Amino acid sequence: MIPRNDGPGETARFHVRRTGDRLHVATDSPHPWQLRIGSPNAQLHTRPAGTSEADLPYPA
Repeated sequence: MIPRNDGPGETARFHVRRTGDRLHVATDSPHPWQLRIGSPNAQLHTRPAGTSEADLPYPA
């Protein structure tokens, strides 16, 4: 859950599931979003507005 910055409630919810060497991300966010997997220097995965699901590589 991503909390609202202007009051109570949430602005988006993310569900992340790992299966082997893949991560499945699902969200109800209408906004663009980014996910960095691993260290601060790891690759940043960026998705455009309206992307409700993505399958991403998970480094083992």
